[in-house]
Amino acid sequence: MRYEVVEETGEWIVRSEGSELARFPDQDAALQDVATRLRDADGSTPASLSVRYQPKAG
Repeated sequence: MRYEVVEETGEWIVRSEGSELARFPDQDAALQDVATRLRDADGSTPASLSVRYQPKAG
């Protein structure tokens, strides 16, 4: 299972395999959601997590 947490327009979006799973107002809540999903997942399946931040205005 591949998870991605993406910062976008002030929200943190949790995605997996191209589908949006949830939106949160802060990064901690999004990462907690992924942690819960990983705890509940089948341990025999590999998992990965990536985090993408919104580019800072220069």
